Amino acid sequence: NEPSPPSESATGTTYEMTDDQLLDMVQRYTFRYFWDFAHPSSGMSRERNSSGNTVTSGGSGFGMMAIPVGIERGYISRSEGMVRIMKMLEFLRDAQRFHGAWSHWINGNTGEAIPFSTYDNGGDIVETAYVAQGLLTIRQYFNGSGPDEQQIVQLATELWEGIEWDWYRRNGSSSI
Repeated sequence: NEPSPPSESATGTTYEMTDDQLLDMVQRYTFRYFWDFAHPSSGMSRERNSSGNTVTSGGSGFGMMAIPVGIERGYISRSEGMVRIMKMLEFLRDAQRFHGAWSHWINGNTGEAIPFSTYDNGGDIVETAYVAQGLLTIRQYFNGSGPDEQQIVQLATELWEGIEWDWYRRNGSSSI
């Protein structure tokens, strides 16, 4: 179903769309950002489409979650999605970590942390939580019995379980 032809108004061009067409458009363009502008070496999401080698851990978690959507909506094949996911997982495995957490920004070529600010140059637990959500999503989605999917599940599990959530508590008396 294509949107109806555009109509002109004083403020711009508008399209009549069904809810399904709108949903597809939003999902397609969101997916395309994460897919088309991913860092070529790491597959990770760039901070911005013009940020060169600076990738963002949290944005990459969202990028991981966009891949199953892209597969289900027919934007890419399952095998294309698996290749990209493995690139991202291997990068995350080798990237610099701080008690299991990744920094907010990472060099997409080297995996080294890029300081977010003078006082924030280590693990970012909020951004890492977004990575963890992506890891759990792809771990559940790529659950086939083939060796490639099993490798994705194994590596996603290792990365997720390697996050030392309790180290990031304010003090030892806090409850998680």
